[in-house]
Parts: sequence; C-alpha cells; structure tokens
Amino acid sequence: MENTSAEDQETIREFLIESHENLSRLDQDLVELEKRPQDVALLGSIFRTIHTIKGACGFLAFSTLESITHQAESLLSQLREGKRHLTPALVSLILETVD
Repeated sequence: MENTSAEDQETIREFLIESHENLSRLDQDLVELEKRPQDVALLGSIFRTIHTIKGACGFLAFSTLESITHQAESLLSQLREGKRHLTPALVSLILETVD
C-alpha cells in the first residue's frame, strides 16, 4: 500500500475489517444453512452478505474477488429461485468462495 494515498489506505483498511466480519458471519450462516436448507430468511441473509462483498470489491476494482463473489451470488440466486437445491457439495463450493 506504499503507492496509495492515505485516504485509499483507510478505505482498504475499512474494507478488510468489514469483509472479515462478513466472512466470519458467512461461515456460521452456511453451517446453519446446512442444518436448515429450507430457511428462506437465512438464505436471503447469506445472499445479501455476498452481494455486499461483491459490491465493495467492484467499488475498489478488486476484479478477481468481484468475479468470485459474483459466481457465489449467482449460485445463491439460483437457490433462492428454486432452480437448484442445496446439497452438501454446493455448500462446500460456497464455503470455498468464502475461503
């Protein structure tokens, strides 16, 4: 972060703090979703958290992270729309995205 302004460094620092909190919550929520795969509210919460992370990545031009979170968001959207059913393999895939 040597070549970035103090303002940019602070923005990135805030992104890292917020993302750490979001990722911790996602880990917990995904474990709960495995136990309660039909929990629409929990699935919606997970989707919104991923969407928030994706938006921040886009804003900061972190294109690789934005692309990865976009894929997870697409999977979650398909789950919400009933186009896919939650399986342990799909939860593992989403957890890999979080990792």
